[in-house]
Amino acid sequence: MNKRNWLVILSICLCLHCARKEERISNARKFIAEWNYDRALTEIISLRKDKDSEIQYIIGYCYLRKNEYAEALEYFGASLNIDTTFKDSIIRVYNTLSQNALKINEPERALFLYQEIAKLVPEYEQAGNLFLIGDLNFENGNYEAAIRAYRRALQIDSTSREARNAKPNLIRALAATGDFTSALSMAMFEYEKLKTAANLLLVSEIQLSLGTRHFGAGILDSAEIYFGHIIANGEPKSMLDDAYFYTAEIYYARGNFDTALELYKKVIRLDPYQKGEMTKKAKERMKEIKEKK
Repeated sequence: MNKRNWLVILSICLCLHCARKEERISNARKFIAEWNYDRALTEIISLRKDKDSEIQYIIGYCYLRKNEYAEALEYFGASLNIDTTFKDSIIRVYNTLSQNALKINEPERALFLYQEIAKLVPEYEQAGNLFLIGDLNFENGNYEAAIRAYRRALQIDSTSREARNAKPNLIRALAATGDFTSALSMAMFEYEKLKTAANLLLVSEIQLSLGTRHFGAGILDSAEIYFGHIIANGEPKSMLDDAYFYTAEIYYARGNFDTALELYKKVIRLDPYQKGEMTKKAKERMKEIKEKK
């Protein structure tokens, strides 16, 4: 066989291969349209080593729709390594699945899918999506999941309006999981940056929680310090009666009844209608002290 005939045969073989490949791609896409991902994979999987970004994308798509995430990641990654033709399509399919997960109240699944996008396309800015996941988890009381979403989002975006709105929820979520050290540190940092009533409220919430926890554990000196911060600030008014009452209780426990009595009186003065729970408790204590005397 001369060289010319060999080239003709080679060309025919290449054309047949290309035609067969296009047919398989076409068939796979047809089965995908029918949601038959197993059949689509059967049609195209023999081409899995082909350096063709479309083939790699289709295989990855089938695995993703079959919830086989590691395989999807592998083939989508292979597609992107060949070229970026299908980058937007990959982002779009993950986003669509994430939004669907949110609609059926599966925020953890949505968060996982957003994180998969970040693995494939690190430059993809999905902070807004993560803030949304954090909010949903926070509202549902899933505080650990909310913390993970907020922290990931803040790594990407820490200055936008969404970021500013998310920080109070993150602080409260940290406190709700018992991580008061991180919560107080972050709350103090935000208050030092911007001394607003809202930021002071956050600081005071955590200080009050810490104070009551220490009080309950009998660690009175530490409890007094936290209540003292609220009293020193004179704000927020909604927590002052608690701070004064618990501080009075500390002095009562120490047997310093005169100081305790003055603090109980402050609790009562803060309640003009004399109907609050702390006012009721303060009056009972004052009665006990008078009886002791």
